[in-house]
Amino acid sequence: MKISTDGTGGRIDDPGGPDEPATGRPGRAWPLPGGPGCAGYARRVLGEALAGLGASRDTVADARLMVSELATNAHQHAAGRGPHELWLYLGRGPDPALCCAVFDTHAGARLPGYSWTSGDCGRGLSIVGELSGGRWGSLRTVSRVGPPVPGKAVWFAIDVPPDVAAAAARDLPA
Repeated sequence: MKISTDGTGGRIDDPGGPDEPATGRPGRAWPLPGGPGCAGYARRVLGEALAGLGASRDTVADARLMVSELATNAHQHAAGRGPHELWLYLGRGPDPALCCAVFDTHAGARLPGYSWTSGDCGRGLSIVGELSGGRWGSLRTVSRVGPPVPGKAVWFAIDVPPDVAAAAARDLPA
């Protein structure tokens, strides 16, 4: 896998790297609503999916916080550039990890940098970086719900115990 930095601490991974399924299709994909309800919907859907796989409360809480940030960014920075989608899939790396991504069609957007002086903006992705252990980034790809539309997916990975990884391998379509 070739990884390059985008200057903001996030990573841009080549398609087909260990954080995208070999088929190029995530295990599950949901359309996200436009507007300010996008983040709340993403939190609810991801929380239910992870709980259904047997993930711990702490894992679900961390994932809900991270997806809230990604969905909020998609709404704030790519509003009107739909579709927006939520993806959940099993990573292909050596350690069991579930990957979650939020897709939007604003492919040219750079991930915002972090600054203590940037007011209320720019801090959320540093939280994603911390909670994911640095396993997050963006990927130029296409939408998964409906006809393929070019864009980007901002993703994070969460470690899960082997029983949750086994449930994901069984329950999430390949």
